[in-house]
Amino acid sequence: MPETKKPKILAHLGIIPFMFALGIACFGYFDLQTVFDFDIRYTRFKSYMIAHTYGAVIVAFLGGIQWGLSLNEQTDRQYFFISNVLALLAWASLFAFASFVGIFTILMAFIFALIVDSHAYKNGVISEWFWQLRLRISVIVMLTLSLLLFINK
Repeated sequence: MPETKKPKILAHLGIIPFMFALGIACFGYFDLQTVFDFDIRYTRFKSYMIAHTYGAVIVAFLGGIQWGLSLNEQTDRQYFFISNVLALLAWASLFAFASFVGIFTILMAFIFALIVDSHAYKNGVISEWFWQLRLRISVIVMLTLSLLLFINK
């Protein structure tokens, strides 16, 4: 397997929780009883909860990537600061847990992380394959979160 294939597969699998949340929002509920024979129903509120908690984890993960970039001796140390901003945005969003404001904050954090990665790509800090992956996955996630906000409004 080429070295970039595993990260690409994993990144694409990482979209599943966002799509699951959007599916719940679109259909209004998801009933696991029909699948696993026990009674767990996911309502539209839970679609926000799923997208918000997973989104906060992923934004913090993206902050970890920025921290890792700063460990490279040849990069600008601004990525240390940016990594903390992303982690704090994810944390602060939880004060508006599973709400429009919370999801919107996560959406803005994804946009900010993508802008930072664009800067890193233009300055040769990240490779082209990684930039293309981040761009593709981020656009899908941002569209999914935007649709979730629109559907649940």
